Amino acid sequence: MKLDKLIEKTADPDATSNRLQALLDNEQSARIIDGFTDAQTSGLVQILGISRFLSNFLSRHPDAVALIGTPYQAREINHIADVNELRLFKYRSLLQITWMDVCNTSPYETVLLNLSHLADSIIRVGHRLVSKDSKVFDSDNDIAIMALGKLGANELNYSSDVDILFVLQDSDDQKRHEMHKFYTQHIRRFCRLLTENTEDGFLYRVDLNLRPWGRSAPLTFSLDEYEEYYQSSKEAWERIAWLRGRFVTGSKELGDAMVARLKPFVYHKSLSAEEVDRFFKIKSDMSAQREKQGHWNIKLGAGGIRDIEFFVQMLQIINGGHHPELQVTSTLEVLRKLNHFGFINDEEIIELRESYIFLRRLENRLQMIDEQQTHQLPNDKVKLKQITRMMGYAGESVDEAYDNFNNDLILHQQTAKKYFETLLTENADY
Repeated sequence: MKLDKLIEKTADPDATSNRLQALLDNEQSARIIDGFTDAQTSGLVQILGISRFLSNFLSRHPDAVALIGTPYQAREINHIADVNELRLFKYRSLLQITWMDVCNTSPYETVLLNLSHLADSIIRVGHRLVSKDSKVFDSDNDIAIMALGKLGANELNYSSDVDILFVLQDSDDQKRHEMHKFYTQHIRRFCRLLTENTEDGFLYRVDLNLRPWGRSAPLTFSLDEYEEYYQSSKEAWERIAWLRGRFVTGSKELGDAMVARLKPFVYHKSLSAEEVDRFFKIKSDMSAQREKQGHWNIKLGAGGIRDIEFFVQMLQIINGGHHPELQVTSTLEVLRKLNHFGFINDEEIIELRESYIFLRRLENRLQMIDEQQTHQLPNDKVKLKQITRMMGYAGESVDEAYDNFNNDLILHQQTAKKYFETLLTENADY
């Protein structure tokens, strides 16, 4: 297989050639690449052509080139003893997942699941590293870490925040004060461990703002306190957020109890007129926000990812009280179950699934470049043509490949927008 032809098909052939040459100039990585199959060589060139941050990682750790062609395997990593080793594990794993992604070796939901499993594993180890010196409290039983957002859905991005909450065991007043004081410091140390940015990168950005009362609130709440808060909450967005709530680490018994106690808050047997009005308000706010976007936003723009997610979440909330099988966190899994129970037909699930996966792949291609949390699609046609190549579109020319990509993009935008606009119409019956 001729390298020049592989390089020519990448988004930026000059940058790809320079990145590959840097690896070939290193004796260790050159020896590994020399033994590559054609498929491994193609995968390496595709990764170098898309991802600046993984190219830099390979330059710093040339032995990691040997991971090209090796799929990510979900496993426990309890042997990791410090945060530097944990960061190295993260980027080595991302290299494997990226190879699976760009070479289309598995269904795309497997890529999203692997990204989420990787984050779960790192959160578990980070929690253990921060807890290891505690002699007073037991982090395996006192506290549970819960995931929401895309992590809760097991559909994480390459550069997502991880949305997490911390639940403490209920206790008497004296112990409660001491426990909350201790775990507030524990959470701060844990977040610093995840977010610290070094020469070798970082673990994850952490978002704690989905907790009751948001960023101004304490970092710790007990199980009873969470239940009391949500029993009185009238915030529709909090119900939507907890559709994706799941346990990650700490006390599984406590995490399971949290999910069980919030089921009545999330899933009602019917929606009152007041509740419908609140969801109308969310849809209206989403529509207004879309108009404020500059360059088209893959996540929030009209015809973007959020349109499909909101459609799925509304069907889940409306029907989940009577159909417990719909009470799962994954968007793609909910789609399957909505189809199985007849809430969407076969044509609709195909349209929704294909559009959701296309938009998530596109979002992830943007985030693969520099590990930045970006959702903006550029207006510049030169940059759009580069993204066309990143998405794997081919043609007799770059212009033909771009036209093919743009036609698919418009189709999937129209699909997402169509389903969003069918929701919460004036004559709907709930």
